[in-house]
Amino acid sequence: MTGLARSQLIAVAVAISACATAQATSSVSFEAEGYLLDIVVGGDKQPSIAGLSIAMPGSARSVMIPVRHLKVEAFDTTQKVLLLRFINPGDSQLPGDFFLSVRNDAGILQIQGKSLAGRFSWGM
Repeated sequence: MTGLARSQLIAVAVAISACATAQATSSVSFEAEGYLLDIVVGGDKQPSIAGLSIAMPGSARSVMIPVRHLKVEAFDTTQKVLLLRFINPGDSQLPGDFFLSVRNDAGILQIQGKSLAGRFSWGM
């Protein structure tokens, strides 16, 4: 085997290995009274929250929420349960604290002193 063929074989093996260990992603979402939360789900064996953006009523764009400021209290895609809390670290560019509680296809978003009932899509 030539040096070029060997390096190509190694490159293919590395690419296959990377694809096999890469985390699959999908998304789920919550919608209520002008609020839209788009949640990116990652993970191979056990799903985890990999990203979240929130669009507020009247806003022209959504805001990415740093995952490090999210506390996932429960996330069970089989039982269709999600309990997710965001605590603003004092950043004026981010929304205020909120809590999302989901059971099956219904959810409640607690934000700005309001509890908003809405629809949750488990589009995984």
